[in-house]
Amino acid sequence: MEREIVDKVLSILKDIDEKNLKIEELLLDISISSRNDLLRDITRDIIEKNNLIKEHRLSNEFICEPISSDPEVISINSLLENLVSNIEKNPSKKIIYLRLFLDRFHDISDQDKNVIIQSVKEEDTKGLKVKMLSLINVFNLEI
Repeated sequence: MEREIVDKVLSILKDIDEKNLKIEELLLDISISSRNDLLRDITRDIIEKNNLIKEHRLSNEFICEPISSDPEVISINSLLENLVSNIEKNPSKKIIYLRLFLDRFHDISDQDKNVIIQSVKEEDTKGLKVKMLSLINVFNLEI
C-alpha cells in the first residue's frame, strides 16, 4: 500500500516537472519588448489617434523615432527631458536644476558651468533643451 502511494506521488511530481519544463519553453519563446520599445509603441498609438496632431499633419516618424538606440544617448535624452520637465514645473529653481544637471558632467570646470548657466538662464525650455544637447555633442560629454 505504501509503495503505491509513493509511486503515485513520484508520478505526480514527474508530471509537475514536465509541465514546468513546458512552461519554461513557452516563456522562452515569448518576445518581450524593451521599455523604450513599449513607450515608443504607446506614443505612436496616442499620436495616431490624436485629432490635434492629425490636423497639424505632423509626421509620426519625427515625433516617435528616437535620435538613437544607443543607451547612452537615450540616457542623456531622458536627463534632458527630466531637466526641462523640472524647470517647467518650477521655473524659479531653473538655475538650481541647471547646476544639478551640469554637475553630472565631470569634464566641465566650475567656471565653464557658470558661463553656461549665464548663457542659458533666460532661454525658454525648448531652446534650453536644444542648447544643452548641442553642448553635450560639441564637447562629447559623458555622464
